[in-house]
Amino acid sequence: MLDSRYVPLFIGGFLAYIAIMILVGVLSTRGKTSGSNFLTGGANLGFFLIFCTVGATMIGTGSSMGAIANGYNGGWAGAIYGLGACTGILSMLMFVKIRDKKFLTMSEEAQYYYGGKKIVRQTMGFMMFVVEIIWLGNHMNGGSKYLAYITGLDDVICKVITVLAFAVYVFIGGYLAVVVTDAVQFCVIVAGFALIAIKAIPAAGGYANIAATFEAVGKPGAMGFYGLAQYGLMPAIALVLSTYMGVIGTPTHRTRIYTAANEQTARKAFLTSGIMLFFWSFVTAIIGMSAFTIANGQGVTLESADYAFSFMATHVLGPVFGLVLMIAGLSATMSSGDSDAISGITILLTDVYPSVTGKTIKEEDYPKYSRIALVVTLGVAFLITLFVNDVITYIQKVVGSLLPGLAICMFMGRFWKRATWQGGMACIISGTGFGLLYLLIPALSGWVDSVLGGAAVPATIISLVFGVVVSLVTPVDNTPDEERVKAVFDARAGK
Repeated sequence: MLDSRYVPLFIGGFLAYIAIMILVGVLSTRGKTSGSNFLTGGANLGFFLIFCTVGATMIGTGSSMGAIANGYNGGWAGAIYGLGACTGILSMLMFVKIRDKKFLTMSEEAQYYYGGKKIVRQTMGFMMFVVEIIWLGNHMNGGSKYLAYITGLDDVICKVITVLAFAVYVFIGGYLAVVVTDAVQFCVIVAGFALIAIKAIPAAGGYANIAATFEAVGKPGAMGFYGLAQYGLMPAIALVLSTYMGVIGTPTHRTRIYTAANEQTARKAFLTSGIMLFFWSFVTAIIGMSAFTIANGQGVTLESADYAFSFMATHVLGPVFGLVLMIAGLSATMSSGDSDAISGITILLTDVYPSVTGKTIKEEDYPKYSRIALVVTLGVAFLITLFVNDVITYIQKVVGSLLPGLAICMFMGRFWKRATWQGGMACIISGTGFGLLYLLIPALSGWVDSVLGGAAVPATIISLVFGVVVSLVTPVDNTPDEERVKAVFDARAGK
């Protein structure tokens, strides 16, 4: 916790910032949240909004905390997370053609790929909702760390404040409020982080001093190519793959395709975002390694490497200006959290709810049910946060173990005509099954971590093998394209 004199300044600034976000959300969505528009923002968003919401989400909890923490612990290893993020976003270019089908969720897209089979949609819908819960938990956890560092409040209280911070404007304005506030937050994030990065190396005494500091503490490999000599090749591969599969297997990024004005808009936004993320990955590494050097020089030991950005914001820029930029850090977690929240409730209402009840929601009732679903979704995610702590480990373990099966299912359906619905289900079941075993059996996770660097590599291989083998031994699906599309919209209508 910082000097108590500055806590009221931060709290006042934070509350004012949230009030501005709520005002922006209300004004930008006035008269535009009726019916399903609450979940899609009208499905006619331009390049700027799509680019900003992608950028704001990706420069989120994993980047602002996890990647900077990796830079703090392992020098240029802080850029590894960003490498996985940028390759994942660029790979989304391979899926943008689906925009013309006018789908709403990733579950509908999967149903289309696999012959229009409803069981694929139902299974994927349930899994996608779980995935969004997992990501929301991570964002809440990240935001609470910022608050805990500044205020010294109990961790649970900080998590409650974090979730309420972005839940209010999502509750009021739906998806359009999310993307508009993301655009504002994206500008705040980029300005804040860039300013810290510019001042970071000089504040650390120059790059030579940074290198000397890591060498002095026995980490000379941290300054090499992606810090691999320090971080380890297999852990680096596992982190890149975890992040990559997290992008491909997470519904949030598909939502940007479905709600873009057209395919070309989505393509330009993902291409620009991917390139930006590549260069941004080195910014996070610079901040992290500079934080380590400064802390080491001052004899400061951070309770957690996840506090590295907070330390830099308040120590390099001074308490007043630094506290203002701490809001940029919180923006990073909120802009990630709001996007996953709206994707989660879209899946819950259009995929999970019809599957469980056999009913569909009336067009005029979407806003009401969406708000109820938001409360339920955030409540479940909050409970999960009570059992998580380290951001990058969370991504590498939980995301890396549970998402590869979903991502491989989507890849197979999109690119392999021989893939069958049984093969797609085999991807999901085998990948998720292995992931659960990894998370629940300490001996297995210990062996996988020590030999393969994490669960992402074996989960990907297992999912691919099962998907291919089962597809080859089951009948080819020759369902015409128009019948697949019809099956998707029939399922959405509850038929």
